[in-house]
Amino acid sequence: MSMEHRERRRWCEEISKINRNLNEDGQEKPNNPFDVFNKR
Repeated sequence: MSMEHRERRRWCEEISKINRNLNEDGQEKPNNPFDVFNKR
């Protein structure tokens, strides 16, 4: 990825939010490699 660090972190956070929303079904969630902030 040829993004600046701040832009890349923001992109990862957005992908993590999408993944968390898609995975909210009450089941245990697998580790998310894009979740660099560990927000579950």
